[in-house]
Amino acid sequence: MREEIVKILKSEGPAPVSGETIARKLGVSRTTVWKNIRALETDGYTIKGNPRLGYRLLQIPDRLYPAELSAKLNTCIIAPHSSYIHHYHCIDSTNNLLKNMAEKGAPEGTVIVTEKQEKGRGRLGRNWSSPGGKGIYLSILLRPPIPPQNASPLTLLAAVAACTGIRTVLPHLCPGIKWPNDLLLEGRKVCGILCEIKAEMDLVHYLIAGMGINVNTSLDDFPLALQATATSLCLNNNGREISRINLAATILQHFDEFYSEYLVAGAAPVLARWRENNVTLGRRVKIHSSCSSFAGTALELDSNGALVVKGDTGELLHFSAGEVIFENQI
Repeated sequence: MREEIVKILKSEGPAPVSGETIARKLGVSRTTVWKNIRALETDGYTIKGNPRLGYRLLQIPDRLYPAELSAKLNTCIIAPHSSYIHHYHCIDSTNNLLKNMAEKGAPEGTVIVTEKQEKGRGRLGRNWSSPGGKGIYLSILLRPPIPPQNASPLTLLAAVAACTGIRTVLPHLCPGIKWPNDLLLEGRKVCGILCEIKAEMDLVHYLIAGMGINVNTSLDDFPLALQATATSLCLNNNGREISRINLAATILQHFDEFYSEYLVAGAAPVLARWRENNVTLGRRVKIHSSCSSFAGTALELDSNGALVVKGDTGELLHFSAGEVIFENQI
């Protein structure tokens, strides 16, 4: 009901729309219209009502509501309709909630977005700082018809979609991808991606791609321990705030485009785009894996997205997982 009221008010532009007209179009009473208008105002919409003229929509809140995101999307798989997008004001973790929904049969392309996470998670068991109303915290459900050993490029795809979305909305900023999927701006982390998978030996049941993007986060919003290593898009945009709705929709649109291409053409286009946006290849790195560390020069990605590193004595190792530390950070 609220989505339909917003659509009607938007369609009339600056002209007011009477409660009677809205009620007639929706087949409800004027009292129902009034109650939903009040609810929209509680949700952050600025609506001016005049007893004689009707209602005018003056301002849309920068909150990641399904109707606002869906209105900017033209997707085939990822959130093809607003009903695929589930919005929350505060939850523990978008990945956790989407895993529960996936287990209950949620369709591919389902998206969870929240204004705030209380237990946001990053890679390697780390926490992800998720202050309310400042970032984009979302998770996307995929059900690719592939064996789990071929799923690694989807982690890179998520990073490429986020990086491309940021560059589309803010072309003067040039984030780069640190393998496999951290986004850096001026050497500081601006976006983290956590992909989690459930699979059998020969089939992926589902994969969840979670993103946390520091959009309008101020330095004081970060925990003290992160203030030297984290940044936000706003901090790199001369302090000017960025529309989270526009950015989230742009990222989802690119994700849909790249994922649709992946299902047809495989990993090659994903890897090519990752290489174009990376800040890893050609650099001296140290790779920390679960059981060892290895230092060398990051040379290339192999055909499945593993990082190929050349050691100081010439040996080549392929890493499908691990944490990259650049030499100047060691």
